[in-house]
Amino acid sequence: MKRKCFKYSLIFLFTAVLIFIDTILSEEASGHYPFIWSLALIPIIYIINMYPKWKVTIGAGVIYSLLKYTTEFSQKIKPDNSEINALILGSLINWSIALTVGYFIIKSHKLYLKVEELTIIDSLTGAYNRRYLELFMERTIPISKRTNSSLVFMILDIDHFKKVNDNYGHQCGDQALKHTSSIIDNHVRNSAGVFVRLGGEEFAVILPNTDLAEGLIIAERIREAVEKTEFIYKNERIHFTISIGVSIYNEETVEEFIEKSDNALYKAKENGRNQIAIIN
Repeated sequence: MKRKCFKYSLIFLFTAVLIFIDTILSEEASGHYPFIWSLALIPIIYIINMYPKWKVTIGAGVIYSLLKYTTEFSQKIKPDNSEINALILGSLINWSIALTVGYFIIKSHKLYLKVEELTIIDSLTGAYNRRYLELFMERTIPISKRTNSSLVFMILDIDHFKKVNDNYGHQCGDQALKHTSSIIDNHVRNSAGVFVRLGGEEFAVILPNTDLAEGLIIAERIREAVEKTEFIYKNERIHFTISIGVSIYNEETVEEFIEKSDNALYKAKENGRNQIAIIN
């Protein structure tokens, strides 16, 4: 918030200085005011960098154009044609520069967002990946400590997934992963949680501001939905289930917290699969 206030203050200050300079020097440098107002490109470009969108680019250009004409015409009741032509020409040049720079800034920002997305999104399922999990936990655990709020972590694993691949092929396995992913995502989205693919047939769910009882309810809904929802591949119904390990945060490290859920998952597997196990 402080950084944003500083940026806004800088833009306002630069704009005020620009108007002041133009007002003071307009008579002495009447032939150079297009150059003076070209300095408005600095705050315009700064604004575009803060908010790289076309509507912001055009809006900033319009605002500074209005400031320019208001300032100039308020000083001269009847400007001559040469002064008006100089103003218009200067505006056209400034707009051309602003739109060109804005185009490259917006394009670069879109590419940056795309690259960032590729680094945190699993390409097969569309879920977040392990890297995002690490970033999310680094941000969420300190908040959980500070606010003394509960945090549930669960690891979900498709039972006997190797048999699906062996019996029906890896393409079927990929479709089964997508099918399972969509079910988990539907249940987690409604609970403001985060859904991650850890790798292979393993997924993870992080539920901030959720106690253990609520976490178990969500886990059971996911388990039951996977068990009962039909998965059809090449006109053949394929039945599979998932096991889930659940734990609640208790002041341990991130690695220990994840390991608790992993141990709970092994417990669920050892007890017969298609069930939920807890380590509290």
